[in-house]
Amino acid sequence: MIALLALLLAAPELGASDASRYQACLAIAESEPDRAVAMAQGWRIEGGGIPARHCLGRAQAGRGDSSNAIVTLETAAREAREAGSGLAMLLWQQAGETALGAGKPAQALPDIDAALAMAGDGKTAAPLHLLRAEALVDLKRETDAMAAIDTALAGDADVAWGWLLKATLARRLGDYPAAEAAILEAGKRQPDSAEVQYEAGNIAAAQGKTELAQAAWAAAAADTESVAGKAAAKALAAKE
Repeated sequence: MIALLALLLAAPELGASDASRYQACLAIAESEPDRAVAMAQGWRIEGGGIPARHCLGRAQAGRGDSSNAIVTLETAAREAREAGSGLAMLLWQQAGETALGAGKPAQALPDIDAALAMAGDGKTAAPLHLLRAEALVDLKRETDAMAAIDTALAGDADVAWGWLLKATLARRLGDYPAAEAAILEAGKRQPDSAEVQYEAGNIAAAQGKTELAQAAWAAAAADTESVAGKAAAKALAAKE
């Protein structure tokens, strides 16, 4: 989820009143999407333009109407690009995220690419390259996905979850040296992460290193509330 502040900073052309309305509408889209749809539709009729359409797309996504949300966000992104608005890249990104979350990676990919075309290189583009990698994995294009992850890490070696994603994909591809090297990098950045510890166990288990796998899974399982912790506990139970 893109922070509200980042969205508002990306649209300095908004007046104070519209910026406040925009922020409120997006916040309600998260907590009360049905109400936000009505608000955004009314604002759009009043001439709310791109911000109103963006809020509508987020509200549609919030209530599970992904098909309309994708269309709304893509339309807003095109309008923003034509207007030269700083919101365009973020809108393309959210359209891609929505499509990916709806299980439509083929539809997500061109939206993500449109965002990347506006992002340039380096840290701004790194999260988008990881998002692109996720879509490529879903499309069974693992080699291309690894290239996208490497591009992300080249732009920002500390991009969130980058090394963990590289380790997981390398394990799935059977490249265990690369997986081990990547999980070590992930561990340096997030030493207490249940997700990192769980994947370290998976990498060890894939190579038949049972004791190492169990130790890593046990560390992950200590985080009883996380998805990774629960998965680690299940993996440990299966080995008993």
